[in-house]
Amino acid sequence: MCEVTITFPMPSNSEGTEAPYWLIIDPFKMLRPSVDDVAAMITGPFFSREEAEEHLDARRYAFSDSACVYCHSGHASTVYRQAWREAWAQHVTAEEA
Repeated sequence: MCEVTITFPMPSNSEGTEAPYWLIIDPFKMLRPSVDDVAAMITGPFFSREEAEEHLDARRYAFSDSACVYCHSGHASTVYRQAWREAWAQHVTAEEA
């Protein structure tokens, strides 16, 4: 098995969500969407709201006027949730020191 490690700064605002990540949702086709259509409406993940908003602003031409940034929880992913909890504990410990 190959492992991938991604390092990113802790977001300054988790928006009250455990293990957050942000997506750009572009609901361009909602009448009986197929799985492919739904997947095409999602861009991300991004690891801060700022990163997602910068991407959306820079590529606004590729999205509909309805596109927006949405915060979602990675809580259902055991691996992501555990990594987030460990990183958060290190972050809190570093701030207390």
